[in-house]
Amino acid sequence: PCLALRRKWNPRNSSPGTIVVPIFFHSVRPADRPITDDTSISEVQLDLIMQQAKELGFQTITAAELADFLEFNAPIPTRSMILILDDRRPGVTERFLPYLRANGWTLTLGWIIQDERPYLWRWMEQLHATGLLDAQSHGYRHTYIVPQTPPEVVREELFGPIPVHEQHFGYRPIAFIWPGGNFTPLSARTARQAGYRLAFTVFARGPLMFNWIPQGPEERAVGDPLMTLPRYWATTAWSNLAQAAAIGDQAAQFARLVGPLDAAWYAAYCNGRLPGLEIGPGLPR
Repeated sequence: PCLALRRKWNPRNSSPGTIVVPIFFHSVRPADRPITDDTSISEVQLDLIMQQAKELGFQTITAAELADFLEFNAPIPTRSMILILDDRRPGVTERFLPYLRANGWTLTLGWIIQDERPYLWRWMEQLHATGLLDAQSHGYRHTYIVPQTPPEVVREELFGPIPVHEQHFGYRPIAFIWPGGNFTPLSARTARQAGYRLAFTVFARGPLMFNWIPQGPEERAVGDPLMTLPRYWATTAWSNLAQAAAIGDQAAQFARLVGPLDAAWYAAYCNGRLPGLEIGPGLPR
């Protein structure tokens, strides 16, 4: 608790109420193609999401920036989002480029490694060279991990992408997007062993804040919130962005209210002072 309070109130870190909205994208359909599944959106919907994000003052962050924020409360924009596109979708990636260029944003890719078609890698490497993409791992074969999945298959899914990712993108992935959203306690532990700092589900639990990650019963059974991060779905992201912004505003207001109490608790139990905070009514030792 002492460390969490120091990081919460450090003036060089993110201010209380800073939120991150992870959004899960799968497919973006042109206007002349019908939507026949529950994960795709239209080009019109994509435009509405991007306009809403811009109007609300959201900025994108990368997986590494998110990890630093969640672990250390490192500084990020007060209203942040991480846009995650799953699977091998260069064509869909290109639909995002005008928004990324216009706003200085990035798109995080959940990239499946096994497909070794040379033209596909050339295409992805050219897109990655724009500096607008943050390629991360979506598995080796995109195997859904369930309790019956053999440990060696779990290991291949998590360890297998790393050398190929390094070869084509020039760095080691630090985020893993669970294929199909499926995970187990074993896979979470294996992800940690492989060096991943974050992993994403497809549960839409809410926005992320420092020391505050919404979890459901499936995630709590794993016991490692950074390996079971939630994501909003693109199909509802337009309204989710406004909801998340309101949650951030409420959290900032609440932090101002309890700041003196935080300072008093810290002085009583951590033998120090929190910078910039007046100590409120004392607490019993």
